[in-house]
Amino acid sequence: MTTYNPNPTVYIDSIAVSDDVVLNDLSVTIGRTNVLDQPSPGYARASLWTTADNPITMQLSDEFQIKIETPSAGTVSIFNGIISDIEIDLAAYGDTGSVSIYTVTAVGPLASLQKKTAGATGYAKEFDGTRVLNILTEAFLTEWDDVGATINWTDLPDTVSWASYDGVNITLVNDLTGDVDTPGVYELQAYSAGDANALTLAQDAAQSGRGVLSEQGDGSIHYDDYSARASFTPLTLTDNDLASAGLKTAAQWAEIVNDVTVTYRAGEANSRDEQSIILYGQLSGTRSTQLHNLSDAESQADALKQARAYPRVYPEQFVIPLHSPTVSNATRNTLANVYCGLPINTTDLPAVFGTTFEGYVEGWNWRIRQKEAVLTLIASAQSETYPSIVWYQIPPGTTWTAYSSLVRWEDL
Repeated sequence: MTTYNPNPTVYIDSIAVSDDVVLNDLSVTIGRTNVLDQPSPGYARASLWTTADNPITMQLSDEFQIKIETPSAGTVSIFNGIISDIEIDLAAYGDTGSVSIYTVTAVGPLASLQKKTAGATGYAKEFDGTRVLNILTEAFLTEWDDVGATINWTDLPDTVSWASYDGVNITLVNDLTGDVDTPGVYELQAYSAGDANALTLAQDAAQSGRGVLSEQGDGSIHYDDYSARASFTPLTLTDNDLASAGLKTAAQWAEIVNDVTVTYRAGEANSRDEQSIILYGQLSGTRSTQLHNLSDAESQADALKQARAYPRVYPEQFVIPLHSPTVSNATRNTLANVYCGLPINTTDLPAVFGTTFEGYVEGWNWRIRQKEAVLTLIASAQSETYPSIVWYQIPPGTTWTAYSSLVRWEDL
């Protein structure tokens, strides 16, 4: 058994808040809650307590970062964004002392992308990863043409440099080519609809490519194409890691889709699961894409049908109290750097959840105090990204003799 204290630190414009400031409660939410959607901008909230005569220096759009200590991997950033909201409440004031509470909300880099535009000159037919990179580059790189024609450097604060103009995260920009998978897997049609919201454009391209556009705790933006997850190293969670309280699953009729239509450049492709329709009724769903090729639309329709034709029965979330002495340091080190797409598996679930689980982290929530760190993982089953066949989808006349003697059920 090992003890662990996260010892969180808040940084505002790269400067740690004073030791006189009490970090009462920190929370971070990043990623998505549904494997079929793209992640929304992440956000963090912090309650900072100080005396009324000791104001904390901060303003809107200041960089806001939360770091925690790990057992053996140094200090890790679990959130890096900009301040979006500041609320100050005076909880006590008088001869016996005073308490002022700063409630700070910060948003991740996808929120900045949401405030930018891209696509004015259009994009050629290209693969999904290349399209995402082109959109991000156009949105985040400030060029001379982006600056007002009448502005002079003398009009700006003394602290502003060209690298920091417009609040650009220069590290994010410099790392884009390494953080975006190119060229991608699916070919997208040419785009000529003009200037549009950059986040919407990038998410549409990611969704069409079955990839994921996401943030990480260090403030970087990543695009993982459809094939990327298959190469990531999985983390095995044991009953020593998982909190059993709160485990739940809910099979939902509304999530079932057994008659799928995927639109693409020149029309649409359709895929149906007749056995699912017999069991649950015809439940249609449509996905609009920017795909160029019919064959890609057909493969995506088949994949969506296989992933959604039958109810999901695995837990909706996994809670790991990293401060628990039963959690290993290796698990703590890995989860401090959790990311969208991290493969996780376990064979220690209660029998009502099927005992075993193999899947991917889609989103996560941190709840941090000085000596406590609780991480909640929102996960999807592996079959929802890389669909596998279930018994109902095997034609009723099929026999094992129809397959090679080397084929196992797991292979189908």
